[in-house]
Amino acid sequence: MRLHVSQNEASILNNNDIETIIEKSEQLLQFNVLPRKSVTEKLIFEKYIVSKNKIQAFFSREYQTEMAKSPNHFIFISALINLQKIIYILMCKHFNVKYNSNGSEKFKIWPIKTDVQINGMIRKTTNIIQDFEIESIQELAKNKYMLTGVSSSESTIIIKGSAIIYKI
Repeated sequence: MRLHVSQNEASILNNNDIETIIEKSEQLLQFNVLPRKSVTEKLIFEKYIVSKNKIQAFFSREYQTEMAKSPNHFIFISALINLQKIIYILMCKHFNVKYNSNGSEKFKIWPIKTDVQINGMIRKTTNIIQDFEIESIQELAKNKYMLTGVSSSESTIIIKGSAIIYKI
């Protein structure tokens, strides 16, 4: 599996409680299930809408495969990868840390429990939304937190879980 993320400087529009982050960035996932049968998915992000406890990512996607009879669909692994980024952006808002896509890292996110439920295939290629909402966040020690929450991609891929968040 190969992952490549490229991004430009983010532009943030602030409305006190809700921020809109305009960020033209990409996430590239490439893997193979069988030898010489690669699958590639590129997510092209347009913006994030962030409140204190919820974030929505808006993006388009491109899909290519050498697998026979594999329809163009949003890959759940891409949703898992994207989830770490949207949690990172949400933690910036939650802890009042300025998000800078080109700056130094402010948080480490270590998933410890993940439950993925796939209720169908997402075939859309544009105007896709993945969100994440905090169910709870508790301080375990100085700069160490336990986060639990739920993510939905088009109400089709549901990811529930928990993660340790380290402020660095």
